[in-house]
Amino acid sequence: MIFLTGATGYVGAAISRRLTAAGRPLRCLVLPDDDAGPLERLGAEVVRGDLTRHESFADAGEGITAVVHAAALMLPNPPDLVHKVNVEGTANVLAFAQRWGARRLVYVSAVSAVYARKNSYGRSKEEAERRVRAAGLDFTILRPTMVYGPGGGLHFQKLVSLVDGIPFVFPVLGPGTALLQPVHIDDLVDAVVGVLDTKDAIGRTYGVSGATVLPFNELVRAVAAARHKRRRLVHAPLGLCMAAARVLAPILGPGSFLTPDALLGVNEDAALDSADLQRDSGYRPRPLAEGLAALFGAASTGS
Repeated sequence: MIFLTGATGYVGAAISRRLTAAGRPLRCLVLPDDDAGPLERLGAEVVRGDLTRHESFADAGEGITAVVHAAALMLPNPPDLVHKVNVEGTANVLAFAQRWGARRLVYVSAVSAVYARKNSYGRSKEEAERRVRAAGLDFTILRPTMVYGPGGGLHFQKLVSLVDGIPFVFPVLGPGTALLQPVHIDDLVDAVVGVLDTKDAIGRTYGVSGATVLPFNELVRAVAAARHKRRRLVHAPLGLCMAAARVLAPILGPGSFLTPDALLGVNEDAALDSADLQRDSGYRPRPLAEGLAALFGAASTGS
């Protein structure tokens, strides 16, 4: 029995579909108000609870042999809430696994944990990783880069919505030179499933990236081309953007992407080497052009 957190999120839902399709018994932690219908139709057990309240799921570990911890809170949520979910929530999952004797743990972290300049999300992931390593479990840590695929992930879909929603131009907040290595959701799930039963992956931390490295500017151009749109990139100086974000963030509210934390994140290199993961688990990521062609192949021509 595998215990999965974050099962109603973009990554967690994809993991749940793959595991149940393979006939793996699955028990999922789901927030009280989240829709668990898709998980129930897959045949997964559903436990209603909150990652930040250990007592809400502490008794749900009977028979579990492994934990896949994919739950996380991303920016632009408030930093204190990001820390509570990503750090305190991870501590609760570790205590849960220890109590029930589930030694195998796969933790889905993020490339943000190794940014040169970390925002609040990156710091929360770095601290969560430290706790995972110190817990005495048979852990594997996976650090996905930007995730993309049908319907997600969050930051990729934001990019697509800007390409689609603003005619003729695309605003780039900063120089647009940060290196990215987007990973397709199916490849990320391959990585999770691939390390779950691989002894060589125990105690290891892996980058989970796509096969293509490119600057942010080129990613925008690639997405625009895949959407059959022409967009002129218009850059705003990062320093000016950061100053504006400090003023506007309190006005726009916690859901805005125009915050210093968010701007810092999109201007950091987010490319990772997956060679060790390929060696140990047979991971084989697809090139970005192949992934975008499959995702947007039927896109209609637009301005």
